[in-house]
Formats: sequence, C-alpha cells, structure tokens
Amino acid sequence: MRARRWDLDGLNGGITTPSEEDEQKERRWTRRDWVKASALAGASGVAGAAIGAEIIAPLLRPPEQQSGVVRDDLVYTKFPTAQWWDNQVGEPVHVDDLQVWQGADAVWRGLFRDGTYVVGTGFPVLVIRIIRDDTYFHPPDPEPYPIPSGYSLFYDDPARDLRIVVLFDRCTHLCCYPAWHLAGDLPPGPPRDYGTYGAAPPTWTVYGEDPVWCLCHDAQFDPLLLTADVNPINGVPFVGARIVHGPGKFSLPVVPVRAINDVLYGGMPDPRWYAYC
Repeated sequence: MRARRWDLDGLNGGITTPSEEDEQKERRWTRRDWVKASALAGASGVAGAAIGAEIIAPLLRPPEQQSGVVRDDLVYTKFPTAQWWDNQVGEPVHVDDLQVWQGADAVWRGLFRDGTYVVGTGFPVLVIRIIRDDTYFHPPDPEPYPIPSGYSLFYDDPARDLRIVVLFDRCTHLCCYPAWHLAGDLPPGPPRDYGTYGAAPPTWTVYGEDPVWCLCHDAQFDPLLLTADVNPINGVPFVGARIVHGPGKFSLPVVPVRAINDVLYGGMPDPRWYAYC
C-alpha cells in the first residue's frame, strides 16, 4: 500500500492519494490501522529507526499535482466507523448541523473534481460545537496574530446560542489523527489523570465531556481553552486548543472560520501554523 503524502508548504491542500487503485486500498484501512502504523513509528524512535523511516518518509514527499478546484468550505468526511454525519459525507458543514458537544470529521481546502471531493486531499479538521459559556472560554482577544479579514478564531452566534471551534486534525506529538468522542470499535475513552500534567480541562472537570483525544499515545486538547502558542518546529506563533495531557508538544492549531449562508468556511492564516508533520 502506498502511504498518504503530506504537503509541507500547506498551500496545495495537504494529503493526496496518487491513484484510484491506491485510494481503494487506503479505504480498506481503518483509523485503527493508521493508529497502529503511527504508534509503530513512534515506538521505533521515528526518524532514526529503519521502520520509522519506512513509514514516515513517504509522508514527506511532495504531492502529485491533480486537476480540480480547491474549496475553502468545510466538507464532511467519512469516519471509519458509523457516525451521525454519515448521510452528509461530501456535503458542506452548516453551523446548525451540530448539537452542543457534538463534533464531526471534515476537510478544509479539499480538492474537488466535477463537484466531487477527491478522497485524501485537503487539511483534515475537527468541527466541534462547544457550549456557549464564557466562564471558561477566554480566547486571545484581540487576535494576537494576523488571520484573514472577516474570519475569527471560532464561530459565534449569540442569537442561536451557537459556538463552534475548528481544529487541525493532526496531533502535535507524532501527527496521528486525534478525534472528538470516539465511537465504534475504538477504545472507550482517554485517561483522566490530568493532575499529573498540571492542567484541568473544563470540558471534563466542569461539563463531563472528554477533550479531543489522540489514541496513539493519549495526547489531549481542550477546545474551550484557546491559547496563544508557538510552533517549535519553525518558531511561528499561532492560536490553538491547549494541550491538557501529554505527550503532545504544543497546542492543536485552530482553523479561523466564518459562515456564509450558514456554511462554514476556513481562512488560511500563516500556513506554517500547520507545518509540523
């Protein structure tokens, strides 16, 4: 099986699948398969070990060019197990689709050909509707780093009691795919020994909801705690969901958003916010 390929400059959509045959093979891999591969890479010492290099090297090659249109609207993508948004896969994400504490897998800046999403392209993202309560939600204000005009670090609609955060779906530890409230054949939930790491996520301690969880090695991020951070790979400052449980290295970057006719769109800030895989 040919591995997915990662676009390091972050400008052409991110992950590409070279051919239809490879795409079909990839679809047979579940999220658990990808997790096992990522965990194996981590256990091998990543860059220095032979098996780690074998897994990771293909991810670092530039993607093959494909024809089509790159779209900035967020579009639902398929999760390996049955989820509430299955009948909306390939459709744009609307702000009123989600209930409080509901989340979904989506893609941002995906490639579309003849109106159909090209599987494997774009930036994988988590769309999460959080509770609209300012007791614990204190994002940087004003926004500390430039983002596109008309976009915000989160979507907010007081009239409809809506608040949505969109996060880049690549863990800051070893670039596995974290998730929001896993389901199906995956483990039941993350460890909650937050005191060990000096952070108490209000999603869990106050509202009883698990944070974003990467089941590769248990890194966790709280979507209520948007904070200014610095990407240690390139020194670029950004805003992300605070890491509340290791072994991640820094916050999970947000995707600035706005809504047009209730469809969520992402706006590209400095692309180096997402350049760590």
